[in-house]
Amino acid sequence: MSTGGEAVDRETMAAARASCDRCCAVPRFFEDFYNNFFARCPQARAMFARTDFERQHKLLRHAFGLLLNFPKQPAWEPTILARVAERHSRRDLGVDPSLYAPFIDALIETVRHCDPEFTPAVEDAWRKTVRKGVEYMQAKY
Repeated sequence: MSTGGEAVDRETMAAARASCDRCCAVPRFFEDFYNNFFARCPQARAMFARTDFERQHKLLRHAFGLLLNFPKQPAWEPTILARVAERHSRRDLGVDPSLYAPFIDALIETVRHCDPEFTPAVEDAWRKTVRKGVEYMQAKY
């Protein structure tokens, strides 16, 4: 695994990916996510002041895919998240590691409303699957 901690089994990862696919089929999913994120983390809104959100939604969809695949990746660098981590690090965008917790909470809230098959098990699958990637991103700050 790419980081320490609890291993994520394939079934858990598959449940999170299936939920992501269902959510991405909802036209307002990414817009709703950013609304939830900015409500939880108002200081993040300024970081998106000049953002083309149509492009940003595509980037976020790609980033979700990377996060959901990260637990099964080999431990050596560069990882599939290396470019994303560098872009968000203090050397580029300067995304403070403390912003990842409200990011995940906003994601879960959005998934809860957009995934018609949402259950506590789906929430758990998302949280377990993205945890390793988020920890990696925070460590690369």
